Amino acid sequence: MRIGIVANDTRGGVEPYAALALRLKARGHEPRLIAPADFSPLVEGSGIPFAGLSGNSREDIRRAQGATERGSGASMRMVAAEMGARLHIWTRETLEAAQGVDALTGGVGGMVVGLGVADKLRVPFIPAHLQPIDAPATAYPGVLTPRVRPNVLGHRLTSFALWAPFAKAMADARREVLGLSGRSTATAGQPALYAISPRVLRVPGARNHTTGYWFPTEDPTWQPSPELEEFLARGPAVSIGFGSISGTDPAKRTAIVLEAVRAAGVRAVLLSGWGGLTDLELTDLGLTDLDGGGRVLVQESVPHEWLFPRMAAVVHHGGAGTTAAGLRAGVPGIVVPFTVDQPFWGSRVVNLGVGLSSFSQRRLTSARLADALGRVLADRSMQQRAGELAAGIRSEDGIATAIDAYENALGGSRV
Repeated sequence: MRIGIVANDTRGGVEPYAALALRLKARGHEPRLIAPADFSPLVEGSGIPFAGLSGNSREDIRRAQGATERGSGASMRMVAAEMGARLHIWTRETLEAAQGVDALTGGVGGMVVGLGVADKLRVPFIPAHLQPIDAPATAYPGVLTPRVRPNVLGHRLTSFALWAPFAKAMADARREVLGLSGRSTATAGQPALYAISPRVLRVPGARNHTTGYWFPTEDPTWQPSPELEEFLARGPAVSIGFGSISGTDPAKRTAIVLEAVRAAGVRAVLLSGWGGLTDLELTDLGLTDLDGGGRVLVQESVPHEWLFPRMAAVVHHGGAGTTAAGLRAGVPGIVVPFTVDQPFWGSRVVNLGVGLSSFSQRRLTSARLADALGRVLADRSMQQRAGELAAGIRSEDGIATAIDAYENALGGSRV
């Protein structure tokens, strides 16, 4: 089975698809990963063909930082503008990379680029999402309407809001690059996969598969820094980081976080990511332990699968991948969302009783964060629920379940 995986997203939206590619190869198939060029290290040395889409996702995130703070609508308009400017190039690159495949697959970012290519190549496109989209349900709200009572309308509004900004750019690329007209038929008759634990939510529908999470493969060569090992050996700590999203004033956000750490009396690992937090001078902020060691350690990034289980709590932005890693770790989470699907995942954490999400980045204050830290660290029942949910999630093999679905849909052929 030769399958092209189109993942045009931030790191958290590419890593699950890279993990899928690695497992497909191990099962005897021939995957190809088509993603922003700066993510080639995710499959480097694996033998998996990688096709890099033009541009730099890190720089794109930095340009988008103002839009992310203005909400989901502004974020979607910004992404649509970027797509309109680049979709012709990405479509040509994807068409070249996908020659000879039996099928294409991916989420919304992949579908915007890949649906037309699948039609051109006359191969199916199997939707594979990290969020419960395009599948109306009444058990949970729409991804972009998390504060609305769960109903089918909320899901339909979400689908419209997700796809409408890209419609013109997709139609133009379809006509001008691929020589096609009309609507795509590449997904007709195909299943849809959802890389979500059914213990977190189950997407309804006879052809929908809620497979379990697609966690990144652990890097056996990765080792924590001596500073991180020493810091964790000195006592319990919380993790605080906001992933790829930076916002317009990371220094201000960092100052708020550090004041919350001081007020809550906790020790913290700050993950600076792509600029979401900034390494400020800590010596004058009263952030020292009684033994003279620092109460805060700043790291650009640490694999979540290694760090989160060693934490007492995790504060994050609510990205799909980060939320999944936090739930698998079995510790309470505090979700402080920016935009798009992040408020939805914050609401799921709350509804599952394994964390808090009562304010957004725009309403983030040191007092609110310190209060949230105190509450989750004192709530034994929340900690117990988090541990029980994590045990169930760790028992699942979402990627194996997904590969079964791909094989059933495509005839089960292996190379």
